[in-house]
Amino acid sequence: MKEEYEKNGFHVLRGVLTNQDVERLSTPIREAFRRGDYDTFHRGPAYPAPGIHSMGPRVLDKHPEIAEVSLAHPAILAAVEDLFGEPAVLAQYWSIMRPPGAGVSDKPFVNGSGAHYDYKPWRCVGSNINWMFAVIPFIDYTETVGPLTVAPGSHRKSMVLPSDGRVHQVDAAKVPVPNQIELVDPLLKKGDVVLMNGFLWHEPRPNYGNSDRCGLYMKFHAKSSPPACGPTIYPSSVHDFLSEDTKHVIPYHRGDGRFAAIHEKPVDCIEEAQILIEDLDAKILLIRNNAGKWQLPKCVASEDEGASILDACNVMGSVINHFNARFGLNLPWLSWLTDIVGKTGENDEEESRCRVYGHRIPSSAIILTHAEEDYIWMSSMDLQKADKSGIIFKRPEIAKWIDMWQNQTDEDGNPVTRSYGLPTTHVQYFRYNGNGNKEGTCRVGVFNENGLPIA
Repeated sequence: MKEEYEKNGFHVLRGVLTNQDVERLSTPIREAFRRGDYDTFHRGPAYPAPGIHSMGPRVLDKHPEIAEVSLAHPAILAAVEDLFGEPAVLAQYWSIMRPPGAGVSDKPFVNGSGAHYDYKPWRCVGSNINWMFAVIPFIDYTETVGPLTVAPGSHRKSMVLPSDGRVHQVDAAKVPVPNQIELVDPLLKKGDVVLMNGFLWHEPRPNYGNSDRCGLYMKFHAKSSPPACGPTIYPSSVHDFLSEDTKHVIPYHRGDGRFAAIHEKPVDCIEEAQILIEDLDAKILLIRNNAGKWQLPKCVASEDEGASILDACNVMGSVINHFNARFGLNLPWLSWLTDIVGKTGENDEEESRCRVYGHRIPSSAIILTHAEEDYIWMSSMDLQKADKSGIIFKRPEIAKWIDMWQNQTDEDGNPVTRSYGLPTTHVQYFRYNGNGNKEGTCRVGVFNENGLPIA
């Protein structure tokens, strides 16, 4: 399995799910589409009209038991973690419904015209650099209903570059014109599961049949490869349902109904954000709070209004805009460090979440042209000395995050590979992952003087 996966970028687990398993998984998902309880319901003609209808993890809130035959299925999870060589974390739980006629137009479909891949640094579900798909078809993906085709070996055209000491740039392969793409049909049947490298090019074909083409499209990332935009938030009901040896798959969750979902507009899962801003001299920006103590700069966070279900939980746009307006800071990118989970009052059901990011500016300490508060740049040693005077707010937390950021580790001290996270609106600057490009690569992590990606 490993040899095939590394060479071709995919491996098919044949007949992993029984017919009973597939029915147990697909029944609540199909029923949700029928009653309009899915995320794209308000964005176009509703199911069963032809189109691509999508549903995120909302079905897990009401039916956490389907985790047993999907994200926590023993054979699927074992294969994923075997290929990673470490524990896996769920990044995406996405159901796609393609009724008859979906993708069909007046012109014949050109194979390769829909080829793409899903490394997307503007999405929580696409900003990992060591991750994979796990696709479960609910029916046979025949030529009539539309197979899911793949381009063997295409994942090796993209390359994760060595870290600069904090984050990794990526040379993302440009998907060429259709006639330069070789796609094969892995002949997926009901009960199969295909595991695909996150950089693998793939293409769904139109549904020319008379039955729905429906399946589950999960993404997992290696624990050591956190999402640059931050993790997707899941309902606590599914985390609580999981056995103790599988709870690690969903570490980021909320029990107050505020998880990744679209209800006419995106649900806000993240209330606040803090940024560890470091200069080239390893000094950290601190702001004086109302109590006269120094702390990391903080702001209110919110989802982009136009976000889709796959954009959910990326609040970088609101954070970057705030820091530009409040401090005159131009932050082209951020990289997620951790989430702080708390309670907003005496009611345990009222939750809050603050997302913590890291960023390094390409210069020594700069003057903040718009700052309304006092500010200072401090080294780790400066922080330690100042803390003895009691003027640093929550210094142990700040010290821990500095250590995580500068030594590229997680909260447990284990090595991680971080990358560049971008606002959802930055999709407009990238075309590498869709077909029609000249052969080559696009370096993710390079920005112009205005802080915009050089693509």
